[in-house]
Amino acid sequence: MRYSKPTTDSNRARWPLHGLWRQFEDVIGIDLTENCAGVLPCDVVKANRLAKMRELDAQLLGLFVTRVAISGVSAEEFPEFMANHVEALERLAADHPQPIAERIAKAGAKYQLN
Repeated sequence: MRYSKPTTDSNRARWPLHGLWRQFEDVIGIDLTENCAGVLPCDVVKANRLAKMRELDAQLLGLFVTRVAISGVSAEEFPEFMANHVEALERLAADHPQPIAERIAKAGAKYQLN
């Protein structure tokens, strides 16, 4: 994409760049060079992945706390409840119509973890 100066030539690809577009390219070229932090894309992916895992862990904890409260389980029984409830979740996953491997692959593709 570019901003060009129209001419009588019917082929727009041959139209010269507009002066504003040249200024834009100059500013972007300078600003991007000056603001380059040297961060590699793989580092950004890793940081995003870790942030998403922290977010999901916080959500899981909140769901477990709510589940414990609804079940009438005490704070002292919380660790045991979590350990036992994992087995119930495994059964739920096994009973799901879509195999867990397919669900994991779909989630991985959504978050580009593969």
